Amino acid sequence: MFRPLAILMLSCGLAFTATAQTQDTDIRANADQLSAQEIKTIFSDAEMDGAYNFGRNGKAQSFYKEIHKPDGTLTYEEDGQIEPGRWFVRKDALCFMYPSNQLAGGCFRVYRVKNCYYFYSTSRRQVPGENGRPYWTARAVKKGERAGCERAVS
Repeated sequence: MFRPLAILMLSCGLAFTATAQTQDTDIRANADQLSAQEIKTIFSDAEMDGAYNFGRNGKAQSFYKEIHKPDGTLTYEEDGQIEPGRWFVRKDALCFMYPSNQLAGGCFRVYRVKNCYYFYSTSRRQVPGENGRPYWTARAVKKGERAGCERAVS
């Protein structure tokens, strides 16, 4: 009797831990880093639903949408504000540039867990453990897909 109950309690604890993923969680041990070619294939002509600012409870506070066109143009939307931009791949990183001063842009190493994409800024040197926090800056899935890594991102 005690063993099945302990297994059930442990399972519930693991499930709770999985749903409380925050940006302090280093997902790389369970992820694949995308190569330049994989980034081009996945993001070209893709619409992504993403989230930022994950709290201690694992819930995102900010949500965005990005439409990546094959010609390298981009439409970014957050809180009803739409900004045009450009996307491109440099080395093994996904990069963004915006003409507006409202968005900073930058380049990100992309890691995949199932159908979820996590973005680590290249402004930090890539070292074991990605010293410093937060580990990743945003998480996204392709529009219409149910996130397989965590609760839905939007």
